[in-house]
Amino acid sequence: MNMKFYPDSLRQKILIGYIAGATLVFAFALLSWSNLNTQQQIVSSGETVSSLFDTTLEIRRFEKNYFLYRTGEDYAELRSYIDQADELLDRQELNLFTTPEVISGLKENLRIYGDLLGEDISAPGSAGDPALEAMIREKGKEIVTTGERISANRVEINRQSLDSAKRNLLIGIGLLLVAVFAGGLIFSRKAVRPLSVLEKHMIRITAGEFSLIPSKFKDREFVSLNAAFNKMLLELRERQDYLVESEKYAALGTLMFGVAHELNNPLANISTSCQILIEEIDEGDIEYQKELLDQIRVETGRARHVVDSVLNYSRPKERRTFELRGAVEETIRLIKAEVPANIVLQVDIPEDLTVYADRQKIQQVIINLVMNAIDAIEGEGRVRVLALKLDEKNVEIVVIDNGAGMEQEKLAKIFNPFYTSKKEGYGLGLFIVHNIITEYGGTISVDSYPGKGTTFNIVLPMKES
Repeated sequence: MNMKFYPDSLRQKILIGYIAGATLVFAFALLSWSNLNTQQQIVSSGETVSSLFDTTLEIRRFEKNYFLYRTGEDYAELRSYIDQADELLDRQELNLFTTPEVISGLKENLRIYGDLLGEDISAPGSAGDPALEAMIREKGKEIVTTGERISANRVEINRQSLDSAKRNLLIGIGLLLVAVFAGGLIFSRKAVRPLSVLEKHMIRITAGEFSLIPSKFKDREFVSLNAAFNKMLLELRERQDYLVESEKYAALGTLMFGVAHELNNPLANISTSCQILIEEIDEGDIEYQKELLDQIRVETGRARHVVDSVLNYSRPKERRTFELRGAVEETIRLIKAEVPANIVLQVDIPEDLTVYADRQKIQQVIINLVMNAIDAIEGEGRVRVLALKLDEKNVEIVVIDNGAGMEQEKLAKIFNPFYTSKKEGYGLGLFIVHNIITEYGGTISVDSYPGKGTTFNIVLPMKES
């Protein structure tokens, strides 16, 4: 595998981390094995030291017995233990606990001790040479003292070995913990943090914010993932724009249906009046003809008013201060044909209330909220559009229905894009309403309970600030 010193792939970094971790674990295992092996050697060699020390004690014990009783059995046992001690001094394990000079000196003392014993052979029950006996006792004491010192060295070396093993174990565990901590930090910085950035952007996307993710990643996998996300976001933007336009056209279609219905009545009246006037024009009833012409004038004005409403709705976007009641009543009039006969639509707005915003977009908000309220009502019901002056700067618009209401789980999602509880639609209506209200510096909130209806509260500025 061709790998740079500073790999730009997360997979390569994970592989390097895995190899480094495995190497560290293997080194820790070797260190532990070496400590155990050393300890085993010390324990095994310590048995030789123990045997040597025990043998020197036995030499002293049989020495005393021999000098007391002068028996052949005691002498034979004494010579046997001297030979055993001499054999033990030839073992290499003793070099772990003492110097070769000490071992050579002990062997020499054993030789001298044996020679002195050979000179002191006496008959049972007889007294030996006191001077020779004193020399033998002194050499025996030196032998035991040397054996005791070697045994003490074994204990000290064993303790040092255990301390070293514990120290090495602690160092190894510490290195492993440091490696794990460092690996965790590196993994967090290289993997968890980029994933956290992507997660935050995904949360923004669910809230309808399709901002691109900045390209600040270095690893190839995250660079590719970032590019894929941004491509997806661009496509979502295009589709959202298309669906938003579809929602606008749907609202416009609702208006056009109302316009057609509103225009149909005055045009029918005008047509009827014209036919009657043509038939009655030769009769000479001037008053009746004037009455017919006046009806034509009134119905023409009514049609012109409908056309003016459509022109106001289709006017280019611009913020201005307009009367809220007129805009709402105009909107209600245009969608009145969509309102079922079993639903009462009520408007209660003071005449002097004004709003600073785009009139057409506020009308679009009213259309969405009123049509949603109508859809939420099964059977007979009522929809109210209220407004009041909240303070010197703001006006509050309230849309209330006594429909089915919503659960709190659904209520928390209704302003999210593409969320809908209806069988039809894209779920963008309330999302667009929310965006329009926030675009003009306002706020929108909703309160609803199952079986108790729904209330939307909108706060908008009254004048340009």
